Amino acid sequence: MTLIQYLKSFKIKTPSTEGVFACISKTKSLWYYGVMAQNLEHKRHTLAHLLAAAVLKLYPETKLTLGPATSTGFYYDMDFKDPIKDSDLLKIEKYMKKILPTWKEFTHKEVSAEEVREIFKGNEYKLELIEEIISRGEVITLYTVGEFTDLCRGGHLESPSKEIKDGEWKLDKIAGAYWRGDEKNKMLTRVYGLAFETKEELDTHVAQIEMAKERDHRKLGKELDLFTFSDLVGPGLPLFTPRGTLLRDLIVKKFKVFKKVLGIKRFQFLILQNLICIKHQATMTNMEMICLRFMDEEIQNFV
Repeated sequence: MTLIQYLKSFKIKTPSTEGVFACISKTKSLWYYGVMAQNLEHKRHTLAHLLAAAVLKLYPETKLTLGPATSTGFYYDMDFKDPIKDSDLLKIEKYMKKILPTWKEFTHKEVSAEEVREIFKGNEYKLELIEEIISRGEVITLYTVGEFTDLCRGGHLESPSKEIKDGEWKLDKIAGAYWRGDEKNKMLTRVYGLAFETKEELDTHVAQIEMAKERDHRKLGKELDLFTFSDLVGPGLPLFTPRGTLLRDLIVKKFKVFKKVLGIKRFQFLILQNLICIKHQATMTNMEMICLRFMDEEIQNFV
């Protein structure tokens, strides 16, 4: 007796054969894309380690911290003895490609607290992470590939030298980042990288980034003589030029026409010390007053 025949004996409505195969096909597709997504995350995390390994070879006094995968690639936060610039990324990327062929496979081992403290005794950032792992009662693991060893929980490619292809990744930029995201801590150097499944995907993403730069409102505002910025006023506050003011007035005038056609009515904001009262005039029969109280300059409740 087949499964469908067995279910029919209980008078249970069963799907058609086509429906069963469609369900199986969809499940296999979901499984496939799930595996692909995980593989890409492992590739990006592996590249973060590769970046760290290259930096240690080129800048031996650098202190490593954390290097996760991101939605478009990877990064690694590092404490350099001497600052690096975006122009140094080409040299680092070149060295990454040089050592990649030696990265055959990852191996890992569990280590004791005493052993790992000794290994990273000169790196206060790793020591802080180690103490957190110990406090959570978790196993401490070290991963090694080539000549590089790092404190890590895993999530890498099985064979980086074979699975990472040239043209699928590149270093992108550098930025400042406080250790653990706390402005009270030291400012570190964050090196960003991009990584995708194929060269075509990477090229598309890079092209989109360049297009976004060309459309950046700060760039266009200056080029078209619409507005400027001044530290005397505030770095994020635009100062409209006569040309920009004219354009702004034309947009506001046009928007008022649209509002009238669509029946949109205005909001009024009355700010009184730490209390904001919003008069909401929508399509309601009665006026409603919504009061939002500020605490430490943040909205605590929204009705």
